Amino acid sequence: MTRPLKPSFASIASPASDVLFMLEMLGIDGVVVLGIGLRISAVTGTILMVAMYLAEWPFAADGSSTNPAVDYHIIYALALIVVAATAAGDTWGLGTWWKSLPFVRTQKWLH
Repeated sequence: MTRPLKPSFASIASPASDVLFMLEMLGIDGVVVLGIGLRISAVTGTILMVAMYLAEWPFAADGSSTNPAVDYHIIYALALIVVAATAAGDTWGLGTWWKSLPFVRTQKWLH
């Protein structure tokens, strides 16, 4: 089996998409490191990891595939979800300060 999504991902590949990808990674990583806005980073990071998982297509039979069940993209996505669900930013980051900001208190989705 070849990689069925390769044409779709190849059609959006460009220097501009490379820059946008790196900015997205910087934003997600920065938010996670600081411990603020973990819900948003968990959602966007999981979407990004699933897209990267599908881009590699681990079900290929050409010998270049990885284990589809224990792929690092899936592990990273699960880790982002656990970090957000346990509010780890409150303990290890700036989450408590972030949640005390007046604007963030009125916007629960920013927690």
